Amino acid sequence: MRQIPINQARSILKQLLKARNHQKVRLLTNKKDRSLTVIVNNDEVTVIEQGYVNDANIYSAESSAKHRLTKAFKREFPRSHQLYISYEKTS
Repeated sequence: MRQIPINQARSILKQLLKARNHQKVRLLTNKKDRSLTVIVNNDEVTVIEQGYVNDANIYSAESSAKHRLTKAFKREFPRSHQLYISYEKTS
């Protein structure tokens, strides 16, 4: 796991939604008490929130997934400047 700026995390998530490969990205706060996990398969995007809201949602359309992911990102990391990132490819 490495630490990255929050703006870089936003751009990684945008690229992740466009790529549509089998990938999993987990973002954590500095204290690691809140996280956002995004799992992308070919046609589905799964967003798992743990922190302020504990929820898991599956989206099929890219536009609705992008909108919901942005809202979840703002909700889980409102005052963060640095995030930990964990990236892996799934099969």
